Amino acid sequence: MNASRTLVGLTLLAPLAIGCAGRTAPFDEMDKAQITVLRLQGPPPPVAAPTPVAPGIPGIPGLPLPPELAAAAAGVAAGVGALIPGLPPIPGLTPPGQPPIQPAAPPPMFKGFVIGQTTPLTDENTREELLDIFGNEDSFGPNKGNCFTPGMGVSIQRVDQPQPVELLISISCNQAMGDGFRWAYPNNGFTPETAQKLSGIYQRLFGPLPPNGV
Repeated sequence: MNASRTLVGLTLLAPLAIGCAGRTAPFDEMDKAQITVLRLQGPPPPVAAPTPVAPGIPGIPGLPLPPELAAAAAGVAAGVGALIPGLPPIPGLTPPGQPPIQPAAPPPMFKGFVIGQTTPLTDENTREELLDIFGNEDSFGPNKGNCFTPGMGVSIQRVDQPQPVELLISISCNQAMGDGFRWAYPNNGFTPETAQKLSGIYQRLFGPLPPNGV
């Protein structure tokens, strides 16, 4: 009788024991990994190079001064400004020692895409769902778009592993790409069920899907 009860107990525990082990590597070893999900906003806009402006003659904007006169004129402007406090700057002349305009700091990036929001993944159900998706070959198929505009990124830092596992997810283009590990499946396009699950994860973490897709 006791043996029968033990067998029944082991049978009930078996699905729980193989849940994580049934995932494909490296997602089978992420029970204690730190997972961060990022909302991405596309690549950064191009930065225009500053256009140098030659010093001009006061009263005639844009008319350049010879180089040897430009430095002298700037010095005169600085001296006049020191003698007459409150005198507005003379157009076309920059006093020496004026600090240059600092460029704006670059936005935070993830794999070449601008980060709009960062969320540590603490909900256990969402965590298990995400790992089950990427740890199962049946989540992927050959159907994917001829584009890749990821709206969601995932960074998974495993215990005692310096290299994180990173994912770029493009729901609108129906595919994902990985970095820091070998993609184990023949396809990286989403099945309809996978696309629906990933859309649900995005909405739980960041709110409604944007009109231009994710």
